[in-house]
Amino acid sequence: MSAFTLSFDCYALLSELQLQRTASTRYLQEQLQAQMPLGRALIDKLEQLQQQGLVRLRGEQQWSLTAEGTLALILAVRSGACPMPNWARVPSVTGQEMAQALVRELCLGEAGQVPTYYLAADLLGLLDVTDAHRLLPGSSPQWQQLMLMHFSLQTLLDAEPGAQWPLASVASACAPELKSVSEGFAAEWQWLCGDLAGEVTTHWPALQQLAEQGGEQPLAERLLGALGQWQAEGVKGQWPLMFSALLWLGWLQQADPVIASEQRKKWQRSLGNQFPLLADLLGQWAGDRHGQAVGLFDTLQLPLEELHWGYLWLDLCALARHGEQSPQVAILHKWDLSHVLEAQPHHRLMAFCQDLLRLLLGQGAQRAPLQQLRAANGDDASADQDEDDKTPASASWLNWLQGLGRSSGVRKAQERLVWLLHAEGPELECKIQKQSTKGEWTAGRRVDPALLSTQYAALLDEEDWALVRTLPRVMGQLPREAWAPLATHPRLFNAKGQKLQLAVSAPLLQIVATEQGMSALLSPSAAARGAHILPLAQDLWQLILTPQALLDRLPALESIPLLPAEGLSELQRTLDAIPDLPWHSQVAGLQGNAELAPWPGIPSVQLDWQDGQLAVKLVTRQGELPPLPLGKGEAIVRQGIKDYHYWQRDLVAEKGQAQQLRNSLPIGLPGSEWLLQGEQALALVNVLPELVDAGVVIHWHQDSARLKSLDEAALSLRIERRQDWFQVEGALALDEHQILDLRLILRQMTPGQRTVQLDEKTSLMLSDKLVERLTMLGAMLDEEQRINNKLAYPLTRLLSVITTEGDDAWHSLQQEWQQEVECPAELLTPLRDYQKDGVRWLATLAHHGFGACLADDMGLGKTLQALIVLRMRQHLGPALVVVPKSVVTNWQEEVARFAPELEVVVFENPSEREGVIRDARAGQVILLNYGMLGSLAEALKSRRWSSMVLDEAQQIKNAGTQRAKLLFQLEGDFRLALSGTPIENHLGELWSLFTFINPGLLGSLGEFKRRFGKAVKDPQHMALLRAVISPFILRRLKQQVLTELPDKTEIIHHISLSPEERQLYEATRREVVQQVQSADGRALMHVLSGLTRLRRLCCSPELVMPEWSQTSSKLDEAMALLDEAIGNGHRVLVFSQFVDLLSLLRARIEQKKWDYCYLDGGCSAKSRQDSILRFRHEPVPLFLISLKAGGTGLNLTQADTVLHLDPWWNPAVEDQASDRAHRMGQTQPVTVYRLVCEQTVEEKIVALHDEKRALADGLLSGQSEVRGLDVESLRALLMG
Repeated sequence: MSAFTLSFDCYALLSELQLQRTASTRYLQEQLQAQMPLGRALIDKLEQLQQQGLVRLRGEQQWSLTAEGTLALILAVRSGACPMPNWARVPSVTGQEMAQALVRELCLGEAGQVPTYYLAADLLGLLDVTDAHRLLPGSSPQWQQLMLMHFSLQTLLDAEPGAQWPLASVASACAPELKSVSEGFAAEWQWLCGDLAGEVTTHWPALQQLAEQGGEQPLAERLLGALGQWQAEGVKGQWPLMFSALLWLGWLQQADPVIASEQRKKWQRSLGNQFPLLADLLGQWAGDRHGQAVGLFDTLQLPLEELHWGYLWLDLCALARHGEQSPQVAILHKWDLSHVLEAQPHHRLMAFCQDLLRLLLGQGAQRAPLQQLRAANGDDASADQDEDDKTPASASWLNWLQGLGRSSGVRKAQERLVWLLHAEGPELECKIQKQSTKGEWTAGRRVDPALLSTQYAALLDEEDWALVRTLPRVMGQLPREAWAPLATHPRLFNAKGQKLQLAVSAPLLQIVATEQGMSALLSPSAAARGAHILPLAQDLWQLILTPQALLDRLPALESIPLLPAEGLSELQRTLDAIPDLPWHSQVAGLQGNAELAPWPGIPSVQLDWQDGQLAVKLVTRQGELPPLPLGKGEAIVRQGIKDYHYWQRDLVAEKGQAQQLRNSLPIGLPGSEWLLQGEQALALVNVLPELVDAGVVIHWHQDSARLKSLDEAALSLRIERRQDWFQVEGALALDEHQILDLRLILRQMTPGQRTVQLDEKTSLMLSDKLVERLTMLGAMLDEEQRINNKLAYPLTRLLSVITTEGDDAWHSLQQEWQQEVECPAELLTPLRDYQKDGVRWLATLAHHGFGACLADDMGLGKTLQALIVLRMRQHLGPALVVVPKSVVTNWQEEVARFAPELEVVVFENPSEREGVIRDARAGQVILLNYGMLGSLAEALKSRRWSSMVLDEAQQIKNAGTQRAKLLFQLEGDFRLALSGTPIENHLGELWSLFTFINPGLLGSLGEFKRRFGKAVKDPQHMALLRAVISPFILRRLKQQVLTELPDKTEIIHHISLSPEERQLYEATRREVVQQVQSADGRALMHVLSGLTRLRRLCCSPELVMPEWSQTSSKLDEAMALLDEAIGNGHRVLVFSQFVDLLSLLRARIEQKKWDYCYLDGGCSAKSRQDSILRFRHEPVPLFLISLKAGGTGLNLTQADTVLHLDPWWNPAVEDQASDRAHRMGQTQPVTVYRLVCEQTVEEKIVALHDEKRALADGLLSGQSEVRGLDVESLRALLMG
């Protein structure tokens, strides 16, 4: 780690981030505005520090310090170039300040209460030995000891020979109490890396004696004795220094792998996080990285002076875990390692590595203690046990018997190497495939062929080795010698994974006359590169391999001078002598061995239907030869792989033929190959008979199914009445000779798909209209092809263009439903065109006895359209209108304005309610709010209503509520639901809505779930559901029908929490996570409760902690936005779901002496109406509204700005609230602000809004990508 020179502005940024841990760009601007320029200069400086690796970007505009940045700050302070950060600003109690204390110790050298714990690990990982000279002097004793251990272990891992311990000069500057520690490290290094012949007394005499002297006692016992002696003589719990422990463990692994495994794990547990580098090395010891010997063999090829012997010892020990007979160790025998084994060792560590390598190769060790191990075990000793296998080697026969008795039903997954050849290049790819329990092979993972002989040697068989030996280390063009083993390889596939056969042949050599003499041409010309692939079929490719003898002579053959007769004879003999070379001559006096004739191919159109796509190619065909691209490719074509007969193509003439064919096809695209889908494919299949009649040759690929087209004209139905249902029989006319039963097509058809496979050789392509009709039929008919009366009406929508026969009952009903309802012109006069269409649609459904859902976007006049229908039906009897309490007054005003002849009954005296309901007459509208339904249940059920209207019908989205159950029981001739959001969260809400408007249409809830429960995730089921409900739902969006409505701009305004708020938020979040994880059976309750706490804390900590005395970042930002808006003459609606948050905001507004109106659920009807009228008619700049009380039913177009203080789960609720201002009558652009705290649950809630909107759009707008939200999704909001 080199020292950093920090400018003042870089120091200011790093020290601020060191104090804050994480900070936003905006926060840094506020804190540093007095010290450095703001704006873009700050961002440029942060990006510069990011490129240097000193800071990192976490999320959107959130910055934090890296370990490199911490070290740079430390070095700058320690050098005196920069002052100490202002530690007084750091809170003193929380655990997160440990990192600050570490930096304080390193910077000041003061002795604190900081042990050598895990927070040091990342920082130490950045340091090398050169940093010791800068950091050790002046640090506290604890840090000196920690760094001394770290740097000493590094010197032994590098193991560079020398006369003196590399840390000798800086160790003398350490605290006196560390003298014995540094002397121990120096002695350890001197013994392992010092002069091999020098005498030295190491820190661990017992280990030194064991390594330098033999002994009769078993090696494992001697090693354990040496460890026991150390522990008896040393300080309790103290480590036998660093690298010596790894050396000891490596020897013990060779002597007794089971005890070595247990000791390694014990050490890892006792280490904890106290010695991070050593703990990491012990972990790598048993890891797959070393076990697979990644890079080890490349390392052993390095010059000896470049080897790091300490790291090599670890790699060899890790490899030795697999045993001498393992495939991993067997790879060693394939490499020449004599330069390592025969070299004179520079020091003891190198000698120890050489001996361990000899053992792995099955040779005898030359030094103690491994020399003793070989002598004790003999040449037949086995070390093939994994260190984690606790079974002694002596009991291997028992393992064998036990294994023989086990069930062989569970088969270990097998692996194999496969080779994929790509024609382009050509390029060779290697993959490792696994075999599933079903015996099938996976697609495989790609591996570098250069690593096969080292990392994956166990998978290579003889064919693989023959190929691998020919491949270069860096894959490029395949060498010539690779083609022979590749062509005979049993596991060669094409890019699609199909078994591939390579047929090897030579190119055709042509001798042609030129003005200067003669010239030689190769066909194909690409064969001049040595190899060329020509696909003949999916599983058969021709490899055109140019003989080396010809390649050597090609430069000379490109320009042949005029030759006399004897020269021609010599050239003849030379060419004939090249083995397996076909050649042809146009020069008199030279007779080649190949024939060349004009190509007699026929131009044609080849069709191939595969995987829902129609591949179209213009080709030329001759006999059994594979079709060739028309006007493209090689001019010379070989008759057969081993045949010396060739064809000469006229590519210019073929291009003219291709243009004629192209003009005859209804494709309209350039080129000669196309991949058609949908309508394009259908258009071509429809004209195939005409093309054949015009003389176009049509050829289907041998592996392709024949494709035939069908449109809706081919469908015919017969419908007959059967009691309370209709029987539907149908047929599809494929041609005049073949009629298909509708049952067969519906069984074979996948909903939403346009192709149906009749058999292996025939597929049908259905037009979009026919797919739509069949999809609807599939949704409406039961297994016996019957349809109930409720679903008969949607069925009529598809019968207008279908040949339909039926009995008198069906025809009578169909004629009745086709009648259009006349709407009095005077009633439609005040309406816009789209509203007139809506009224006609509602009136028609009402006339035929069906209910409806008017789902127009907010602000499009749903109330007005409903009133016009009530006026048309007033003579039929009284109407019941149920609305939210907040819009009762609005309905009264709308009736008075647009339907004055209707008598609105709003109950004033509770005692009169039941009597008024029972006595209600034609022309009266009984106006109730949802809260009154329970007390009037019996009276409402006692009579029948001519019309029933539910405003904001999402109020009954939960079918299990008493409110919904009561409304389902009421009797009414026409049921109308008004809702801009008929579905908000899940499909059960849709079932509840339709149970009210058209009872029985979607069946029982259980039947609905069985038929359409997958619609949320399956587009096909969504299409079926949409086909059933679409006749009864009408939805128009504002952007579709109100082109004059001004723009609405939506802005997510991000807010950074203050450090104090952030600290409180994280502490609360962790507490909530802990509660959720320990909850039994009540996970959802805990999750929702915890999320509410976090959301309220984001709004203001005072909502969670009444004693909170500091500020609220969100309320501060809200006041700043309101100040700006009011100052610029805007009028603002402020929404929140938390009434107490509105109260906090009111207090601030009153301090500012701003005028405002207020509305929440606790306001009386009079107070509510007074506030609305005051805002409409007086220049009041602010209206504070609770989301539940005023998010719907209000018309407040006097405002042009909307402020949402906190995000609600469902974006539709927020959209409805915003459209109190953005609706008909608004003349100014509307701006909607959503205040969202960064890196909090609020950001994640906003991210969920898109999923919520997708559910509604999937049903109402034809889209089908929707997702639900479950407990786990909610739980994820709490994590991080």
